[in-house]
Amino acid sequence: MSEQGSWYGKIFRFLNKLGTAILINLVFLVSCLPVVTIGQAWCALMSAVRYIIRGESWWEGYKFGFKTRFWRGTICWCIMLALNVYLLLDVHYNFAEGYTVPLIASSVVFSLSAMMTTALLLLNVYIPTDVGQWVRNAANMVFQAPLQLFGSALAVWLPVLLFLLLPDIFFLTILLYVAIYEIAVGFGVTMLMKQTLVLCITEARANGTLLAEEGRRGEHQTQGE
Repeated sequence: MSEQGSWYGKIFRFLNKLGTAILINLVFLVSCLPVVTIGQAWCALMSAVRYIIRGESWWEGYKFGFKTRFWRGTICWCIMLALNVYLLLDVHYNFAEGYTVPLIASSVVFSLSAMMTTALLLLNVYIPTDVGQWVRNAANMVFQAPLQLFGSALAVWLPVLLFLLLPDIFFLTILLYVAIYEIAVGFGVTMLMKQTLVLCITEARANGTLLAEEGRRGEHQTQGE
């Protein structure tokens, strides 16, 4: 009975975690519906992941991230969205026409822009500073951890890339994106960028560029973790 009970418990915990992941993913997708709020929804998702890792309520983390990172996340996303859409359309055009050299060039520029966007949104969640320092930190992250950041950006933008370049594959895997893809990416990006984020936040605390609110939460987090 005890062995059966342990199996039942493991199955129940797995189903509970899966159900929570699907719920978070659906909340994220609903938050993305206005399109201009996608960046802010991503910040909220990363905040939820942060709370889960700390053993706290994902919903409280989602609400906290959405409220406290709203304006900067939204403005950042709208600016970078316009640039990235232009670059993606250029990539799509060159891909469709078979222009190899322009395709490579536009793909490289898009990759750098996508990496910068991902870095800005990550830092907006984990290391809020003044705008100038925020942009400098993001640029430094592109050069200090290019492979990890490229992998993170690729995971974030993969559904859009598949939709534009390989729509058949996109529609074959659409249930994955609806169910758990974004929350899985959230955890994956956190793990990929963990070491770099720790170094960045340590440096920000040392040079006093963290905002006061993050300083207070940072003290609470340090004690809690």
